Amino acid sequence: MNLWWSALIGVGAFMLLIRGRGFWAGTGLGLLYGLGLFTPLLHFTMVGMGNPIGWIALTLFESLYLAGLGGAWALVSRLPRLQVSSERSPSGQDLLRRVPAGACNVLAFALLWSGIEELRSVWPLGGFPFGRLAFAMADAPVLPAAAYVGSAGVGLLVALVAACIAHAARSIVERRAITVLISTALAAALLLAPRTLPLDTRAENGTIRVGAVQGNVATDFEDAFNRALEVTGNHAEATRKLADDVGPGNLDMVIWPENSADLDPRDYPASATIIDKAAQSVQAPVLVGAVPFVDNIRYNDILVWNPGDVSGQTVHPYYRKHRPVPFAEYVPARSLVRRLTTQVDRVGIDMLPGNGPSTLTVPAVTQGREVTLAMGICFEVAYDDALRTGVKQGGQAIVIPTNNASFLDSGEAAQQLAQGRVQAVVHGRSVIQASTVGYTAIINPRGEVEQVTRPYTQASLVADVPLRSSQTVADRLGPVPGLIILAGAGVLLGIGILHQARLRRKTAAQVHRRRR
Repeated sequence: MNLWWSALIGVGAFMLLIRGRGFWAGTGLGLLYGLGLFTPLLHFTMVGMGNPIGWIALTLFESLYLAGLGGAWALVSRLPRLQVSSERSPSGQDLLRRVPAGACNVLAFALLWSGIEELRSVWPLGGFPFGRLAFAMADAPVLPAAAYVGSAGVGLLVALVAACIAHAARSIVERRAITVLISTALAAALLLAPRTLPLDTRAENGTIRVGAVQGNVATDFEDAFNRALEVTGNHAEATRKLADDVGPGNLDMVIWPENSADLDPRDYPASATIIDKAAQSVQAPVLVGAVPFVDNIRYNDILVWNPGDVSGQTVHPYYRKHRPVPFAEYVPARSLVRRLTTQVDRVGIDMLPGNGPSTLTVPAVTQGREVTLAMGICFEVAYDDALRTGVKQGGQAIVIPTNNASFLDSGEAAQQLAQGRVQAVVHGRSVIQASTVGYTAIINPRGEVEQVTRPYTQASLVADVPLRSSQTVADRLGPVPGLIILAGAGVLLGIGILHQARLRRKTAAQVHRRRR
């Protein structure tokens, strides 16, 4: 559903709800707001775990950021520079004072909102960006701005629009027509102006013809992955059907999802045989998702399987996931967390991060050349910096293999698709997302979904994907917009705290004088 505009209402309501309140009232309302936001957003974690413990814990933790935002905005909104008189018929001099005060309100709130959003997206344990404002804007007119300021900058822009709308709404109640007009015009300009920004999406280095395979997994997915080679067989079958449709030798490569090999073909000859037959049928390299176990540690790999690579001595190039998910793929401080719940033992073997490049170089067989792809497995699609690294290392398109099977029909897969659309614009690259169960999709560098499969169907897609080598402004700026936002929000909060401390000292001094 295309409801991006509802984010503007929700964020603006937060601004009006907490503005001018006391610190603890703002903190409490922020916590309630956070619970209302993250409870449905993160429901997929309960579906994935099969019980609500992780869902409750993550929802509460993420809501603490909104509680902090509520307290911060309560403090900052009471700064004298942000006070706007509620007088209904101002003189010209009063109006001149009100316009800067209103602008300061809008800017201060937007900076605090985006600062907290940036903080929770990077800290702790690498952060958790799900729920960023930018990821709600895949269909919004502000999306082209992502190529210039990244997800952090888009979040700030959207927060500014929401704050302008909120300020206009308050001005309607207070019958300040000029302020309503100014705020509304500014909101419209901020919202629509990014549409005029140029996006360079042309193929700079030709194209590659890619097949993306969705093999499908039975709804009792845990048993499916435990039934040896069932998932591998599903993807091999879908690849053979793809070969029948397009003909052998007519694709440059075929992309399978994360965990598409339920037994690592580098260790299990039976799995290697199935995958090699699929690669032989399509006469193209296949990117295969596998989980190797080494010395009681596991990793998450995407490896390149060329037709005929059945020898146990073959070296398969691979990308190894750099950001395993805390409490899902590994458990930080396991002994401590086990005191709270034995559910941590469901992650029996921790997954460690890879330390190799963030790219994978694959032969484009119909063209006789190699192509470097920026890689991100599953949740890595939510991290600008993770994909930026691959782009800066020469990735000419972005590949996101993912396994959504454990989340069934929850909103997780749709959230990832939206994230992929935003990342396509941030990095100026096509995104090929391959899922075990859906959505498998081809996204162009403008963030538009060109092809997508239905969930829980066996299917494949074929597309000519443009290859690009230039970098967007957002990638050239790197983390700078986020750091500026964090620093600005921190300074603003510091000013609010100092002002509150001065007020308390002043009040205490007045009380002391009265007693004397």
